[in-house]
Amino acid sequence: MKITKDLLRSIIREQLDEAFRMEADFAPGTMVNWNVLAKVVKTTSSGRQKVDYERMTMTGAVSELVRSGGAVGGVAIVTDPDGNTHEVEISELSHA
Repeated sequence: MKITKDLLRSIIREQLDEAFRMEADFAPGTMVNWNVLAKVVKTTSSGRQKVDYERMTMTGAVSELVRSGGAVGGVAIVTDPDGNTHEVEISELSHA
């Protein structure tokens, strides 16, 4: 398959359209999930400590949406069950 400028433009346009379409899917009060990477220190059998990263799923409720006005998607302010707030890109969210 040959990659042309037109093909690249259409792929990029589809990705941007998908990010903007997702903004309408989330409203304040919606329960959502998103993933974060957590740093984990593991000890090997020889006793050395090794740093690794694990993907953790976080949950929370959308408290505020900051809509995009340019070429990038918007951001959601999400409150987790402990009461902490997180700023997460809308493209990283999924419904809980």
